[in-house]
Amino acid sequence: MKTGIVTAIGVALLVTSAAPGFGGTINKRSQSEENRIEQGKKSGSLTPKETERLENQQEIIDKEREQAKEDGKVTKRERRDIKHDQKRLSKDIYHKKHNQQHK
Repeated sequence: MKTGIVTAIGVALLVTSAAPGFGGTINKRSQSEENRIEQGKKSGSLTPKETERLENQQEIIDKEREQAKEDGKVTKRERRDIKHDQKRLSKDIYHKKHNQQHK
């Protein structure tokens, strides 16, 4: 699991450097969500299953972001879709961290 997180962070950093106009808020938010998932995992507020599901959601968003960049231009629609998915992930992280299920 740590390898996946490290890989995702590396991809996020690479994407940030490759597309400075695209990455600001989307990449920062992606990094923030990864940190929140990791913190929840360490504190025990996320079960292993919840952690796995949240990490999978984050990977899907990362892939969506990479696909949007493939043609060199991220459209408003693509950006809106990515931000929507990030917002949903953020809500999921909050709810899973506060649902009284612990390791």
